[in-house]
Amino acid sequence: MKKIAIIVGIILFTFGQMYSQKRTVTAKGQDAELAYNEGVKFFLSQNYSAALQSLTKAIELKKNFGLAYYNRGVVKNKLKDYQSAISDFSLAQQLLPKMSKILFARGFSRLHNKNFSTAEKDFTEAILAGYKDARVYYFRGVAKLKQKKQDEALTDFNKAISLNKKYAYAYHDRAGIFYAKGDKEAAEKDYLKTVEINPKLYFAYNNLGAMRTDLKKYEPAIKAYDKALNINPGYYSAYNGRGLCKYKQAQNLLEKDQKKEAEKLLNAAIKDFDKAVNYKPTYAEALNNKGMALLKMKKYHDAEKAFSEAVKSNPRYAQAYANRGTAKEYLRDIDGACKDWLKARTLGIKNPDAYKCQ
Repeated sequence: MKKIAIIVGIILFTFGQMYSQKRTVTAKGQDAELAYNEGVKFFLSQNYSAALQSLTKAIELKKNFGLAYYNRGVVKNKLKDYQSAISDFSLAQQLLPKMSKILFARGFSRLHNKNFSTAEKDFTEAILAGYKDARVYYFRGVAKLKQKKQDEALTDFNKAISLNKKYAYAYHDRAGIFYAKGDKEAAEKDYLKTVEINPKLYFAYNNLGAMRTDLKKYEPAIKAYDKALNINPGYYSAYNGRGLCKYKQAQNLLEKDQKKEAEKLLNAAIKDFDKAVNYKPTYAEALNNKGMALLKMKKYHDAEKAFSEAVKSNPRYAQAYANRGTAKEYLRDIDGACKDWLKARTLGIKNPDAYKCQ
């Protein structure tokens, strides 16, 4: 089974409150607060570029404006400028050391910037400083999972769920850990809980389908993929997964000599693989799977073409080389077959066909 993706949930940080213009401040300070309030308004209207400009102006007018640094960091997160956001949160934290959510926000930026160990440290410091929101445990769990600290991540996801029983992302990522540990029943339960809480999370249906495929529950898997595609018709991974289910069902029918029914499923599988490639032309796995279906249908030239496209998309795709070698063998291109089989072996696949070339 291919690795189930970890999805980092979308988060909206709370902006600092607007300042009242009735306070007695210097003219320059008042201008800074006006610019700050303008930035907040732009942010709330989702005009992030304008918000960035206004908050930058506020900081230029008032160099020690901690909330402006914090909120500018939030805007930069929205703009996916994570490294710059980290700098702003660090300055905000120096100016507002008791504001624990700054540590949380910086951890979020570091997580997205793939600084997993420092992100974990920020989330831990935020917790120690009194920030007890379920999200800080969830994101710390994600940071730990990225560092392959599976058991520690599980503890954090459990804590997040205990604080928020409807935290769909925490159930989703906990399901992946349960599955990796071999607790398939718990994994399926968590995936189902995920989509019960948020029926629009198409990737959860996709991962549920992948898990069921691995368990050879092909019809339930297809239903899960169908739901993913109903929500997101362009989700190429679900087309590939659904096609793979149909391919495996066809394999079972061929073993029972039910060729006509198997051919229908293989054609349906190829349509799904083509759909996947239509949305992602360099999708090597779908191209390889299409080649496998064509091999089963004894369409060896077409299969060779599909495998060739797969290795073009991913020149280190060992299985596609091995499969192309098989197609070439059927086409009586023994030299070409041997070349592919030996290439697959150099890429690390234990391919018994390579020994035919010794």
